[in-house]
Order: sequence, then structure tokens, then C-alpha cells
Amino acid sequence: MKLNFVNKLYIAVTLVLVVAIVFKTFSYKGWERYHYFSSVCAPESYPIAIHNSYFILADGDLGYIKDEAVENYTSKWGEDYYFAESNRRERLPVKLVLQYVSYRDKKFYSDTLNLPKEKIKQVFKSAFQNKQVTKLFNPSGDVKGLTFLVGIANDGNVAVWLRGVFFEKLILKQKLSSKEPQGDETYYEKRLSKAEYIEKRFEDLPDSLKLKLDSGFDNKANYIDTPTHYIDKNKELWEYQKKNGFIE
Repeated sequence: MKLNFVNKLYIAVTLVLVVAIVFKTFSYKGWERYHYFSSVCAPESYPIAIHNSYFILADGDLGYIKDEAVENYTSKWGEDYYFAESNRRERLPVKLVLQYVSYRDKKFYSDTLNLPKEKIKQVFKSAFQNKQVTKLFNPSGDVKGLTFLVGIANDGNVAVWLRGVFFEKLILKQKLSSKEPQGDETYYEKRLSKAEYIEKRFEDLPDSLKLKLDSGFDNKANYIDTPTHYIDKNKELWEYQKKNGFIE
């Protein structure tokens, strides 16, 4: 039986749609997408002003990192932002971009750090297999995933942790070198000098804290090697949640 023109057209359209769906599926790579939340912390006695902090994801998209606590000077070393949410599943991060200035040493730090891709991927797989994922808020209902915490310590030291229920993994520890600010790194409403930018960015830092820090308080601390006590602080809460069926 010979196919007429209309049938041939239908077959051609169907094949094109199938190819398009297959291409979209493999391009999207849903099996490599996860729910997760990211925030940044800094020690109370080493306040910083962040110009940029974000992840570059495996597909080239940018991943948001919550920096509200650091900007409000309410951050503590090793503590996540209190409200963890995830609006969609995303590819995992492969790079971390940081640009910030430190109040203590008045130095600017800027770098793009490579993250251990395979290690991160394995941690996520293991966490799901071992039921150590945590609940994250989602408008359509809670979802399960992990949290990234970027810790910015004194002297340009940076740490990145991956966290879930009853576990914390250090996935990166690196020391940045201070650099002269480039381009818009001293832009705040308008282009400023280094001194003007620092004064502007830290104008909301309480005077009492400035005096305390300027007097040398806690200036010998080694935060990058200080334990976060994340598991100890949350163990009682997790045990309660597990007992009452809130986590598996």
C-alpha cells in the first residue's frame, strides 16, 4: 500500500517531534538535577561585604547563594541561613564565584573556584540512598535535598560544606589571595574609591562593634580550622523529628 502525501507528512512530523523530545530530554538531564539550598556565612568578628557570590552550574546557569545574614552582620561561623527553600530542581554547581571585601584587613578578594564535581554528585547519590536528605520548602509542598554552606573566614580562607540529616561533608577548603579591585568591584550606586567603597559598605556595622574589632578583639582566631558543630547542634532536633515521623 502506497502512502499518500498527507500520511507521509504525518510520519515526518511525528519523527521530528520524537527527535525533538529525545534531544530536549538529554539536554535537560533531569537525572542530574536535584533540589538544594545554598547560603553563605562569616564569623561575627570578621565581617565582610559581598559584591558577588554565586555558583556556576553544570549547564552554565547561575546558582543563587543566600547572603542576607552576612549582609546584616547576623551571621555566625558554620551556621546556615535559617530558612532553606528550593523552587526547582537544578544541575549541580561546578564553580564558585566570590567577590568581597573584609572590614578587618580592608582587603578585596575575588576568585572563581573549581568545585569537585564528581565528589558532589556522589554525596547527593549517597544521601538519597541512605535517607539523609533534608526537607526544603517548596511552594507546591516540601521537597527533599541537601544544603550547601559557603564559609568565608579571615585571611581569605574559604570552605564549602554539603549538609543533610546526620552528616556534613567538607567539599572544598581554599585560601584566596587579596587583589586590587577591578571593574565594578567598587561600584555602589556609583563608582567609588576603595576607601569610599569600604566606608559605604560598612556604614551599617555598629560603631560599638567597629571599636571592638579595631582594638584587636579576636584577631588571632583560626576560623577555617574551627569545627562547625553542625551535627551536635542539630542531633536532638533530628532525633525528635525521626521519632515523630518527620524524617525517614
